[in-house]
Amino acid sequence: MRTSTRLTAALVLALGLIATACTGDDPSTDPADPTTTGSPLPTVDVPVDFVPGEWTYENNDVTVAFSWETGSLSVENGSGAELGAPGLYVVTRTQEHVDAEVADTAPVADGDPADLVATFPPDLALADVGLVVLRFGDQNWGAMSPVVAEE
Repeated sequence: MRTSTRLTAALVLALGLIATACTGDDPSTDPADPTTTGSPLPTVDVPVDFVPGEWTYENNDVTVAFSWETGSLSVENGSGAELGAPGLYVVTRTQEHVDAEVADTAPVADGDPADLVATFPPDLALADVGLVVLRFGDQNWGAMSPVVAEE
């Protein structure tokens, strides 16, 4: 199944769940009555494989890619404004916050790319990473997405 098909299926499922949750008109469930149950959540049997150690971020015409193996951090800024100096941190599976060291980081002008190297402490293994978070200057831009493997 193609990546775009998987993403479309996931989006349709999410929108359906949101629409159902927002109505609040289901008389078959009463939160005060523990003996009533609502409809089970639908399941989707669509396996998704990710590229280990690869993350991406796309928002507001800013595209970022990070590779754990090479440490490459690539930024494309089409936002219409200068971005603060790029940075990363991870939240580990044990909820520790670990900052990356980004060599030669500097603000990124609108329309400019930046190719940097980000490294984490050597005792931090890829298997310990729970979440990779992107920063520009002192602004937290949020979690990066793992890259979906091509079939």
